[in-house]
Amino acid sequence: MDSVLFIGAGRMGGLMAARLADSGVPLAVADLSEEALAPFRARGLPVATRAADLPGAIVVTMLPTDRHVREALLGEGGACTGLPREIVVDMSTAAPASTITLSADLGGQGVAVLDAPVSGGMAGARAGTLTAMVGGAPEAFARLRPLLGLMCGEVIHVGPVGSGHVIKALNNYLSAATLWSATEALIVGERLGLDPAVMLKVWSAGSGTSHATQVKLPNHVLTGTYDFGQTLELFCKDISIAVDLARRADAETPTLDALLAFWSAARDRLGGQEDITAIARLIGGSGAAGGPMMATGGRPATDPSGG
Repeated sequence: MDSVLFIGAGRMGGLMAARLADSGVPLAVADLSEEALAPFRARGLPVATRAADLPGAIVVTMLPTDRHVREALLGEGGACTGLPREIVVDMSTAAPASTITLSADLGGQGVAVLDAPVSGGMAGARAGTLTAMVGGAPEAFARLRPLLGLMCGEVIHVGPVGSGHVIKALNNYLSAATLWSATEALIVGERLGLDPAVMLKVWSAGSGTSHATQVKLPNHVLTGTYDFGQTLELFCKDISIAVDLARRADAETPTLDALLAFWSAARDRLGGQEDITAIARLIGGSGAAGGPMMATGGRPATDPSGG
């Protein structure tokens, strides 16, 4: 079994790394936070804030942005500046162009790169049911497929390096669209006297179904917890990557552009560290959907158009 150095033991990464440890994978963990490292230190695993000297033929990164990924690998004390490595698997949501550049740089050291971002949130990470969309050389994918399967329920090879990040950015565009529109629909129905739980049950059984109606709204909005596990700051970053891809493709995407404006306004109003499900408090009125933060005419109190 390949030894693994896992970099980034945050809310998602910590759960994913724990599944590898539970499966008996020879594991070392790096993170800048001593608090994040504590559970792995307690298990007797090698841990450090510097990745360079930790063991692991395979390096897995789960970090906020491509800048963090590059620094963790090639910056001072980075994983690929110390002990020899064989394959780097970036499971973050990053810009594809940066991943392609990273692959070229590490290729000069004989290190293969796979981009394998995941979808499914913290619940999927905890249960091992994430979906991984993997870009990179087929032979590297074949070698790492069993390892990825310890963390993910679906592992799909989608093309050359960078392809995984392209599909993930577009996946999050779709996720952003359905969560915003489903939240609006829920609030409209609630204000007309319908039971939010009944509406979600109907939509999830019909053509209006989405991850928003099946998971995010019933489990994280109707409960009033707003704790799906993704911040507005990082979600806006993901949507911005999709916008950049559309520009590179010379495609007109008015819906995508409008969604970036809406989500950016929500981030600015609620705060970047708020959960993405907290938009219900911005869009909605009283009741299960949240507090009275709705402007007249169905527009958010902070108008994304600037008007």
